[in-house]
Amino acid sequence: MPRSTADSLREQINRANEQSLRRKRTETSDRNRTPEAPVRPTPAPQNRQTTVQGQSPSRNGQTGQTPLRQTPAGGQNRNGQNGAAQNISRQNSPSQQNPVRPAPRNGQNSAVQPVQKPQPAADSTAVRKPAVGSTEQQKPMPQGGQAFPGRQMPDPGTAAQSYAPPRNFPKRDLTDDRTRLTDISAIQRTAGHTVTKEKPKQKLQIQRTEVVYEDEGGNTVVSIVKAVIYMIFVVVISVFLAIGIISVGNDVFAFVKNDVSIDITIPEYASLDDITEILYQNEVIAYPTVFKIYAQLKKDVDNFLAGDYVVSPNMSYDDLRDSFKPQPKLGISEITIPEGYTTDEIIDLMVSYGIGTREGYEEAIANYDFDYWFLKELEDNGVDADRIYRLDGYLFPDTYQFYNSSSEVTVLNKLLKRFGQIFKEEYKIQAQSMGYTVDEIVNLAAMIEKEAGTPSEFFKVSSVFHNRLRNWKSRPMLESDATIVYAIQHETGERPKLTGTDYATPYNTYTYPGLPPGPIANPSASAILAALSPADTEYYYFVSDGNISYFSESKEQHQIFIEEIKKGTIREYVVNMEPESSIVQ
Repeated sequence: MPRSTADSLREQINRANEQSLRRKRTETSDRNRTPEAPVRPTPAPQNRQTTVQGQSPSRNGQTGQTPLRQTPAGGQNRNGQNGAAQNISRQNSPSQQNPVRPAPRNGQNSAVQPVQKPQPAADSTAVRKPAVGSTEQQKPMPQGGQAFPGRQMPDPGTAAQSYAPPRNFPKRDLTDDRTRLTDISAIQRTAGHTVTKEKPKQKLQIQRTEVVYEDEGGNTVVSIVKAVIYMIFVVVISVFLAIGIISVGNDVFAFVKNDVSIDITIPEYASLDDITEILYQNEVIAYPTVFKIYAQLKKDVDNFLAGDYVVSPNMSYDDLRDSFKPQPKLGISEITIPEGYTTDEIIDLMVSYGIGTREGYEEAIANYDFDYWFLKELEDNGVDADRIYRLDGYLFPDTYQFYNSSSEVTVLNKLLKRFGQIFKEEYKIQAQSMGYTVDEIVNLAAMIEKEAGTPSEFFKVSSVFHNRLRNWKSRPMLESDATIVYAIQHETGERPKLTGTDYATPYNTYTYPGLPPGPIANPSASAILAALSPADTEYYYFVSDGNISYFSESKEQHQIFIEEIKKGTIREYVVNMEPESSIVQ
């Protein structure tokens, strides 16, 4: 819309407002001349402080105080008036109350500044704005009515006393760009025109984008160069590592090596370091440090046999070490375990055949969980802490066939299985009827096996131990030399010829009452049967000359037998004895 059209519309609105204001002033002056005019209450504006000057009717019709607006002294109100001019008494004339309004900027010489009406609110209570020049605009303001929604006009009778320009008419400065643009935009929208705004050109942003593109291009080139260098570095390192790993792996496992025979000599008591140096000097291995580390990881660092050997670089590290070890015999070995052998003697016998190692047998005896009822009963009753071997007494002596490659567990399992076949269910029931556990019967059978000279004496020897156990208050000690011998043999590895009763061990039945902590041997079936069925005697003592045992009921007679054995006249003494003597040969 051209500017001339907008100015023309604005001038028409201003003229219409000026005519309406003049008409209101004339009507107000006419009302003030009538003294009998009723005084109508002026509602106080909400949320504003008021002062009381004079009486005016209240809302219920009664006389009250007239509220007046209060403006700070010397200040300007919204219409530009001085604050003191707000307190107008009843005697002031209407002419004194009219504020002087500045002339409009549109060039008209108007005595009174026209007040522009505010834009109507976009709600349901907005008052429709009359068209310019319409008859509706010329109608007078009804008495007691409201000029604007939510705003109550003062009564004409009290206008002379408390009239002030309504605060709902804010003055607009037409020179304000924002107000002018808003008005023009509203007028243009009313006339069917739209306002378009040009978007600012972003030249600076385009220039910055171009600069960033140039930087990213440079950084991209640098990044590509760095990536290429890094990849080359990784490839080179990987190649070197791969070559090293392949070379070491080939030396350890002999994938591709020379098949050349080399004669070497291993000295006696050679260590792992000695073996490694010999192999490296003869160019059998290429990495001696790797050879030692690999052997340590395999826990194979000793037991090398001295001798002359023929080896080859085409042999792996495992094959080289095995070449210097005792070679197991192939096939089957038939081994007889004598009756009464101790556990140590059985281990030594199996190792001599190349079946297992001592360490392997000791580990299996102590910790392996064999599934047999008599071992479960032993665990339930509790194993004596001083017991030398857990399986003492249960490794049944017999003749067996073993594969030469059998493990220690396989060997022990076969011996335990045989014991379970010999010790029948009725043996267990008979032991319980006698007041003994299975382990106590095996313990007694081991002592019988070691003390008796011949199997024919088993039942009489058994009667001696049973008599002492039944009368433990008078004779609490079993006084068996065989128990002491077992302890000494286990500790020294040799069987002693003579015993001493003062030897400090829990197996010393001269100083410790009752049975020893565990069986001292692995008894035969005859010894087990004798322990379950002792002879009915009154013997408490016996002594042997190495072939024959001599039994007696008293300690005095026992001492005589000992002296005769020492002198070597025991046989003549027994022949000359009276038949009724309590001596049994």
